Amino acid sequence: MTVSKFVYFLLIVSLALFTACSSSSEPEEAVNEFAVVTQAVGDDYVQNYTNASGNVNISMSDLYAIMTDDAQKDNIYIIDWRSSADYGSRHLKGAVNISLGSLVDKVNDGTIPTDKTIINVCYSGQNASVATSVLNLLGFDARNLLFGMCGVTTDTDLVPKSDSWQNKVDGSNWYTLDKTDEGAPGQTFAFPNPNTGKETASEIIKARFSKVWDWNGDGSADWGMGVSALPDDVSNYFVINYWPNAEYLNPGHIAGAYAFEPKLDLMSTERLNELPTNQKIAVYCYTGQTSAQITAYLRILGYEAYSITYGVNGFGYDQMIKSKYTAPSGDFTAVLEPAP
Repeated sequence: MTVSKFVYFLLIVSLALFTACSSSSEPEEAVNEFAVVTQAVGDDYVQNYTNASGNVNISMSDLYAIMTDDAQKDNIYIIDWRSSADYGSRHLKGAVNISLGSLVDKVNDGTIPTDKTIINVCYSGQNASVATSVLNLLGFDARNLLFGMCGVTTDTDLVPKSDSWQNKVDGSNWYTLDKTDEGAPGQTFAFPNPNTGKETASEIIKARFSKVWDWNGDGSADWGMGVSALPDDVSNYFVINYWPNAEYLNPGHIAGAYAFEPKLDLMSTERLNELPTNQKIAVYCYTGQTSAQITAYLRILGYEAYSITYGVNGFGYDQMIKSKYTAPSGDFTAVLEPAP
């Protein structure tokens, strides 16, 4: 055999071996993104609903104490998620103005610090709760200012739309809560299958939030809804009553809603598989702030979830036994800028 033929022979054998090895290799297994998020951070967030500061929500009186304490005020970073025009009117001292749609960008470029407690502020606590949920899932120590700027003042001459909560609770007792037992859903579903192409929990969460926030394709989102969409059309939604089961019958619930116990039932190891992937999910709580945080999380996982804004405060205020909105009892205007 000539040298050239021998070399050719070796090349053919090598190609055959390479092809055989390639064809016998196992295909790369796709990442189960749902499992990555729930197991890495999601189940823990749902179960504990706390962060380094202890609670995902903070009252204005507690925030005021921090802001006026020289030893503590530098440990917080306040983000105002309202419009730039309303932010420019008046805002909490030191607050920076960011749009919710740019949250991931501001995380990625380091604008939002990792070494401070993040205080999220909006008009009523609804949008700020979405930001609070996402930031906590990403490992930040984030808190929502309860009732937003409505918890600071109700003087609309000082802060635009600061009467939003008052307008919701005045005369809001127009829907009678149901006190009958709706039972359990009676069906389980396969978990959603988000597919961002990412592998780590933080990257999946960022990618999913960027996708679901642009729900309308125009930079806006429709994750919130009024309860008026439900009474005559409950069958189109899987409605979650998200407060302690003991209160499901007292004070009651939206007719047709199912009871899901906070800090337990929405874990992947508990009843999360009872949530449908082929139906809209509506979540409500007392104020709409917890439900907004849960809705953000469910959307990241792949569910089409909506938060009933303002919660039962917005439609059954007089029937509530706790967590009612009340106008600010103290004068917190000293921490506004420009100064009143």
